[in-house]
Amino acid sequence: MSAIISSQPPIRTILLVEDEAAVREVTRHVLEIAGYLVLEASSAEQAIAVFRRFEGAIDLLLTDVVMPSMSGTELATRLKVLRPGFVTIFMSGYSGNAGLAQADLRPPNSYIQKPFSISVLLARVAEALSIPIQSSDTAMGTRMPI
Repeated sequence: MSAIISSQPPIRTILLVEDEAAVREVTRHVLEIAGYLVLEASSAEQAIAVFRRFEGAIDLLLTDVVMPSMSGTELATRLKVLRPGFVTIFMSGYSGNAGLAQADLRPPNSYIQKPFSISVLLARVAEALSIPIQSSDTAMGTRMPI
């Protein structure tokens, strides 16, 4: 019996944490179209609950830095204690954010400034997950309203 070898990369799971509903919906939609499984949360507390309930591997945490009650940097630290092994992309619309200074931005972790384009988002996610970027991904250079 021969093994079936797929040319498709394995599905990667992203936990998206964003308190602004419109930003979260657009980002989730773009990532799902690109083939990622996206778990979403509107707060850090909800993200912790999703993270604990999800039995599979979470490959990437894509989190806003500035959120009510808990920063994205604190969230990432708490989740790493529960289950290490994922990378984090921090995103923010504030360039001089104090919380960002405390974020672990050493590779493979990274940062993305809002608003960002679809191509920048997909490139940053692929880079963080070490996935080769497809030429069709970079063709979507439209600006996202986030």
